[in-house]
Amino acid sequence: MPNEDASDSAGRHLVRGSAWMIGARWATRLIGLVSTVILARLLAPDDFGVVAIALIAVGLLETLGYAGVDLALMRPDANTRQHFDTAWTIQIIQGLLIGGLLLLLAPLVAWFFSEPRTTTVMQAIALRPVINGFENIGIVAFRKELDFAKDFRFTVYTKLVNFSIVVGAAFYLENYWALVIGMTSSSLVALVLSYLMHPYRPRLSVVHVREMWGFSQWLIISRVGAFLNRKTDEFVVGRILGTSVMGGYHVANELATMPSSELVMPLRRAMFPTLAKVSSDPEELEKLFCLSFSSIAVLCFSVGFGLMSIAPEFIPVVLGDKWLSAVDAMRWLALYGAFSSLILTLEMPLWVTGRTRLSAAQTWIELALLLPIVFVATRLNGIEGAAMARLGVSLLVLPVMLRFVSGACSIRIGKLYGAIWRPIVAGLLMSLVLALITPAALGSVVLALALKIVAGTLIFPCALFLLWLAAGRPAGLEAQAAAIIASYLGAARRRR
Repeated sequence: MPNEDASDSAGRHLVRGSAWMIGARWATRLIGLVSTVILARLLAPDDFGVVAIALIAVGLLETLGYAGVDLALMRPDANTRQHFDTAWTIQIIQGLLIGGLLLLLAPLVAWFFSEPRTTTVMQAIALRPVINGFENIGIVAFRKELDFAKDFRFTVYTKLVNFSIVVGAAFYLENYWALVIGMTSSSLVALVLSYLMHPYRPRLSVVHVREMWGFSQWLIISRVGAFLNRKTDEFVVGRILGTSVMGGYHVANELATMPSSELVMPLRRAMFPTLAKVSSDPEELEKLFCLSFSSIAVLCFSVGFGLMSIAPEFIPVVLGDKWLSAVDAMRWLALYGAFSSLILTLEMPLWVTGRTRLSAAQTWIELALLLPIVFVATRLNGIEGAAMARLGVSLLVLPVMLRFVSGACSIRIGKLYGAIWRPIVAGLLMSLVLALITPAALGSVVLALALKIVAGTLIFPCALFLLWLAAGRPAGLEAQAAAIIASYLGAARRRR
């Protein structure tokens, strides 16, 4: 009985924690989306390009210097004050090293991209990792103690205050310095809030440095590969096509992939503990994962094909005509967002069953394919070529991951492909119909955008349901939805 009580308590904490984490992610990303749209209206692609170039170097150094002290403190045996103080000390050293390197490398990055403005931008951004280093390590206890409500408030408060600062700066300055001020102010706001919201007052200590480094060194390898995968196409575009084009590509990539990734990331967090509970039962693992995988595929491809279809209207209506050059890139990147989200989902059974090396192998395989392909494609077809290359590589990597999961986790490959083919076909059918709706035919871009959204919302689920019937009503999201609808209709008939 005590074990059952403990299990129930852990389950309740898990459900509440997942809800807070999903809420925090959606709240911060919604604020970020609104901020991006406003800034895109106020600033030019060239402004975003200058900062995007700097962020490649900043992000790489921060990834290489990531010590994983927050994750190290999550372990059950890392409970003493010395652990927290050591983590804070490592955090400070990391921030000072990254800030110093940014100052030294700023002229080199500006020379490589032929963008002299990047020098002062990087020198200003160098303050950010230094400020981050002094953030109160006590806030890690919010997650360690499962106090996700406080973690939610800390995240959202930081984002809201920073939103006000960066938008105000954009209205006043009307150039890329507003973005730089926004990044630095975000760190300052987080620093202040971390000490206001948690009473812990850290001190310098190096007692557990060796222990924490032993934990974090493997995280760096994985994070570096993931970062390079995310930024390689922007790096190539900035190098070959210049600052302004890179700015358009950066914004198109953010908007095109945000919906798919934001649907998947919270679901992945909820999926991991669920799969972990049944990892010793191959049949149950297959059943639960395929159900989750098919559900995520429906969400990703409805959004991916939908964004691809509305991009020609979405960009001029939401961002303005100065971003029209990014339309073609956004179309391909929207599909890339859908396929890459599936690849991220496929990591879950590998992690649950301890096959993390296969997940790392996929990351570096993808990078090895992406770098030469995106370079050639950008040379041949500019910004659209880069986006097509990004999509093409994800299409090549997806079968590799499906094979990894099938072989390592004893999940039948037919089940995995069966979970994704119907959403893909339904998305293709939807996009073909939406292509018939044009501003020229309706006389209004806004009307065409609204009509496409309404039509897509109706067409995709109808096409998916018909394909499910044609396939013999297999298990999956459609079967569960049909059962819920049938139950609801039956209850309604009984009430009459």
